[in-house]
Amino acid sequence: MSNLGHTYLEQLTDFGIKLGLDKIKFLLSKLGNPHRKYRSVLIAGTNGKGSVASFIAGCLKEAGYRVGFYTSPHLVRVEERIQINGKPIPSKVFDGLCIELKNLCTKLPVEMQPTYFEALTAVAFEYFRRENIDICVCEVGMGGRFDATNVLEPGIEVITPISYDHMEYLGNSIEEIAFEKAGVIKNQSLVVSGKQMPSAAKVLKRVSNQRKSKIFFYGKDFSARLIDVDFPKQQCFNFTGIKKLTNISIKMFGKHQIHNAAVAIETLLLLNKKGIVVNESAILKGMKNTLWPARFQVLSENPFVILDGAHNPAGILSLKQALKQYFPESKPIFLVGILKDKNWDTMVKILSKIGKKFIFTQVQTTRSLPPSTLFSKMKEIMPEADVEIIENPSQALEKLLAMKGNEPRVICGSLYLAGDVLRTVKTKLL
Repeated sequence: MSNLGHTYLEQLTDFGIKLGLDKIKFLLSKLGNPHRKYRSVLIAGTNGKGSVASFIAGCLKEAGYRVGFYTSPHLVRVEERIQINGKPIPSKVFDGLCIELKNLCTKLPVEMQPTYFEALTAVAFEYFRRENIDICVCEVGMGGRFDATNVLEPGIEVITPISYDHMEYLGNSIEEIAFEKAGVIKNQSLVVSGKQMPSAAKVLKRVSNQRKSKIFFYGKDFSARLIDVDFPKQQCFNFTGIKKLTNISIKMFGKHQIHNAAVAIETLLLLNKKGIVVNESAILKGMKNTLWPARFQVLSENPFVILDGAHNPAGILSLKQALKQYFPESKPIFLVGILKDKNWDTMVKILSKIGKKFIFTQVQTTRSLPPSTLFSKMKEIMPEADVEIIENPSQALEKLLAMKGNEPRVICGSLYLAGDVLRTVKTKLL
């Protein structure tokens, strides 16, 4: 299999992250502005973006639309980030588009060379144009205001719950981070917001008013109520918003996924006002069929092995709540790997209260926090904690799966770790 596209993109990381939309706009103009050839929905926020986006994309597909889906990061292969109706871009096509972009960029001055994410975004938008999609469901990479995806002009923007993450780029207060996320709000558009802290909600409301846009908040303008759980098959809820929908079933678990599904439904109902018709049966079917890997994903039962991409304190709290809901009598065994640019000490504090044993491992990226740092932190918080270090994620997974007992096993801390696990897990669990 050719990896020309991957090789080209990896070389671009040297150009680093530079704030601003000038480069992506310039690049897309050279391609004939492909992103203006179809409708779109843009999803920003800190937690739940991928889940909300996958719910929306799934329901739009059931309604008969040809749906481009752009998300990040990937778990196993970069092609996963660019999908049409649930199918990743073929590797051959991906390589071809990357080489075309490379040839285009060789003629550009150094200051106009794209970053990895800018190049990938251009490839995605051009692929969607060539494949003649009806609508693009697009997850913002980081922040919002200066993210490469913010060249889209969707008419509907979604902002999931905002919490602390990427603070070196987005600011140290919730207000500053919310301002960056609110950068996706366009003039005279419709905005759907997940449940927000009051300080974040205030910023989103202010920016919406300034841009003469109408904002719909979870808990105020729409909501959802859990009615039944049959773990690990499904959970059901009722939705109240623009209209009422009852007995909606989803295969994703945790109360946060009920919230994410509700944000997606409100967005889909608002799309009807924009001429994208999604009827109730398409919503019910799309919700039921949506699966998003590494989000409280049950890899096996007896004992339960759960894979969760929680990689910041808000994500770990959602994971904690789900574990309490489905395993009220058990203390899980954790396999954890975290990146050094995350709020890892808070994550370890939360985990210390809920785990029986911890295995710390090295995530396969230069951004990984050494497992010894996690070990020391856990021992500082809880000297009696049962903790060990297994540097190699594959060996750590093997140890986790071989342990005796019925306690649930939980793998969390990083989407990169989740990717490492998914690469090897089929052989380990068979």
